[in-house]
Amino acid sequence: MDAGRCLRGFAYGCVLAGAVGCNRNAQQPSPYGQMPNTNGSVAQNPPTKSMWDRGSNAPPTGRVEMTPPVSNKPASASAIVAISDVRLDAAFDEKTVPGSKEAMLDLAREGYQKALKQEPKNKDAMLGIARFYAKIGEKEKAVEAYKKYLTTYPNDASAAHEIAIMHARWKDWVGACAWCDFALKIDPENRNVKKTLGFCLARTEKWDEAFAMLCQIMPEAQARHNLAGLLDHLGYADASKQQLQAAVKADPNYAPARDFLAELDQPRVPVNPNAVRQAGDQQPSP
Repeated sequence: MDAGRCLRGFAYGCVLAGAVGCNRNAQQPSPYGQMPNTNGSVAQNPPTKSMWDRGSNAPPTGRVEMTPPVSNKPASASAIVAISDVRLDAAFDEKTVPGSKEAMLDLAREGYQKALKQEPKNKDAMLGIARFYAKIGEKEKAVEAYKKYLTTYPNDASAAHEIAIMHARWKDWVGACAWCDFALKIDPENRNVKKTLGFCLARTEKWDEAFAMLCQIMPEAQARHNLAGLLDHLGYADASKQQLQAAVKADPNYAPARDFLAELDQPRVPVNPNAVRQAGDQQPSP
């Protein structure tokens, strides 16, 4: 084969590869049903001294280059996302220099968007931009970004759980329950999702449903103890005692319930109204 034919074949292959790369599949609806509607130039390396240049007995082979060759290849989408993740975390770090938060947030957002432009279906980039919007309080953009991710990767129950946790932090307990239900359609035995759903159902005051859900992942005494903590936090002291009494009856050896009940039987001392009692398992962060 002559050189001309080789060059023509190489060019044809590049064009064909480019055409295939531009073909993108249309997004498909989730198989688990409708999602909840909760709306530069490179510097030259300086010459280095040979590691064997220690006298007249050194081998006459010249210097040994230990530095790998510099590559002009652009950073991968995954590398860009990793840098953006660091910048996003740094923006919310209390040790960050005052006045630099907004600049770091802009750099993080630009990084995620650059990665998505490079690889539109990159999982880390899609989740990164969704988490970015959630952290800065752009609720609608965050939900839409998560929905776009779940349309592309519909089997990721952990992402749906993330949206539920996000709604719980916004104190949208109904929305949190809806996204937990969606996550359980993907992974019906996910214990973390069931725990979140149990607490969120309790925050909507669906106590029986909350108790039934918590009992799927923990003993009855522990479930009632957790509900008692929520009831006490919401101001239902009598109902909280009833749950603790039932917990002790279910398991007389469950010390947390006994101790909590004894504490409630003591005269109440004024406390910080903003303090939240933690009764057993960690609740979704407010």
